[in-house]
Amino acid sequence: MSRWMGEARKRLMGWRRAFQGNIKVGYAGVPATNNASGDRLAHETTPGGSFLKLPEWISSLLSHPFLRSVTLVAGGTAAAQLITIAFSPLITRLYGPEAFGALGIFMAVVSIISPIANLTYGSAIVLPASDSEARALFRLSALIGLSVSLLSAAGIGLFHQTIADAVGFTAASTLLLLVPLSILLSALIEPTNHWLYRRKQFKAISHITVVGAIASNGTRTVTGLFLATAPALIALGILANALELFLLWNSARPTLSRRDTDEGVTGEPAPHVSLKEVAYRYRDFPLFRAPNDWLNVVSNSIPSLLLAALFGPSAAGFYLLARRIVALPITVIAGAVGTVFLPRIVEASHGGERLRPLLMKGTAGLAAVGLIPFGIMMALGPWLFGVVFGAEWTQAGEYARWLALWFYCAFAAVPSAQVIPILGLQGHFLAYEIAVVALRAAALAAGTVIWNSDLAAIILFSLVGALVNLTQITWCLLSCDKRSRDQIRVSGT
Repeated sequence: MSRWMGEARKRLMGWRRAFQGNIKVGYAGVPATNNASGDRLAHETTPGGSFLKLPEWISSLLSHPFLRSVTLVAGGTAAAQLITIAFSPLITRLYGPEAFGALGIFMAVVSIISPIANLTYGSAIVLPASDSEARALFRLSALIGLSVSLLSAAGIGLFHQTIADAVGFTAASTLLLLVPLSILLSALIEPTNHWLYRRKQFKAISHITVVGAIASNGTRTVTGLFLATAPALIALGILANALELFLLWNSARPTLSRRDTDEGVTGEPAPHVSLKEVAYRYRDFPLFRAPNDWLNVVSNSIPSLLLAALFGPSAAGFYLLARRIVALPITVIAGAVGTVFLPRIVEASHGGERLRPLLMKGTAGLAAVGLIPFGIMMALGPWLFGVVFGAEWTQAGEYARWLALWFYCAFAAVPSAQVIPILGLQGHFLAYEIAVVALRAAALAAGTVIWNSDLAAIILFSLVGALVNLTQITWCLLSCDKRSRDQIRVSGT
């Protein structure tokens, strides 16, 4: 009895000190501590201590830097997607399918060149240990982007009519002269975005995403009331990209244009980093990452082109709508996690931490989160599409059911995709991507030629996609164990 009274007295005194001295209470009146021994002692001496700990645990979870950053990015992306979805019914009714078809072809032409517009040097900006090296990469990316856009301007200027006839661009062929401008904007947006990732300015990225969605959809709606044409859609798309670049640069400029120093150690000017030096050091990006990204764009364009050619535009429309809806969790959640995960794992690499635990946590976390949205789509896809979009879109729900399996695996594979350049696997994955393109094309061909079924083609295509992403995850996890620190490509090695 006396022992119980003593414990109670200790607890009351602890609470009193907490209120008077504004200290944090742990267990048994002991101030909360971050070390394991303090928590263990509290657990052992206080009955029901976990009841007192729960609010602190929740507070700690909510204040975790990584989760807070993910929430910022995901919140902005989710808001932008909701804004776009809310405007979509009105915009599609204002412009009609022909205008959107011309916009789609224009963007397809842009997408052929944009993955290699700056030779993906912009993606490497997050990796260097020093800001001076990252700034050199930014300058290199901008210079290459300007050169590529000028070369494309010369080519399209000479052959715009031929290109329009080849791709079925029914609007005025002179609109293709805007392609180089769109390529230049894309080439500048990527490195500016990655600079903000590097500086962990996730709040700014989130705000820019929302503002861009409001401006883009708002101007399309207002313009559509008076001038609902393909040229208007294309011009507004370019203006939206220009606005995004302006907002990104406005956020990045204070740190990006700062005088290079030795990272705050002595304040002396940092050693000059030449463009030639960083171009050679990060040569894996143009040699392997750029072709890999280009192949990925090509392989993801195959279904639309093949379905339209063999089964008509309706099949291509079903695929595009199904893919857009199924991809939402990747756009909103996994994209945000990947944005925050990349700087974190780069820091871990520089700090000598083991990468495999981080990769496993990220992969397992996304796999758990993805079970709900993708599971619902697998189970109820046709019914959901019929109810939301109308009975004529039920077949798109059948597509979505199988695409959800592929996108679930892609959802979980986002962290492994981010770690590929850090592990120095870009060369291997270029060869792997070539094989993937062949497998995806073979799956679609088998479904269309052997079974003469659009759904069979989608099923096989999705199964191949799921297998590809599971292989990627396994490969990266094994590489984290097999590769030593001197094999990991980081700045300064």
